[in-house]
Amino acid sequence: MTQNYIDVDGYWGVVISYDLRPLDEYEIRKNLMSVGMRGSSIDEAVDILLYEKNTGLCVSVPSKRMSICFIGNTTSDDQFMDTLAHELYHVHSTIMEYYEVPSDGEDAAWTMGFLMREAVKMITSKYMPTATQQASA
Repeated sequence: MTQNYIDVDGYWGVVISYDLRPLDEYEIRKNLMSVGMRGSSIDEAVDILLYEKNTGLCVSVPSKRMSICFIGNTTSDDQFMDTLAHELYHVHSTIMEYYEVPSDGEDAAWTMGFLMREAVKMITSKYMPTATQQASA
């Protein structure tokens, strides 16, 4: 399992986990318990994330200003990006609601762009280090 952390300018933290394997089950369960999930909810989430294709999960804890996202195994790079964007939208919606920011304004649009940019930057640096190095040169 690969995990990345996005700090939304000190306002919110987001952990994104992907490359999930059956050997990661303990870590996935531990992460879900850390945000308050218990019992059969965890069992169902783990089964879906590890054994179904093109799935994801986002759990947010506004009192901690924190979200965790899991991207399950996907059938293509396009599906991975679709699932990532979908889960980040849930994070975005929770942040906007928590801070009472209208979802149709520039602040909301900026936040969604920031989340996606930071997530893509982390993922491409792992899978395409040459492209990332060229972009920063």
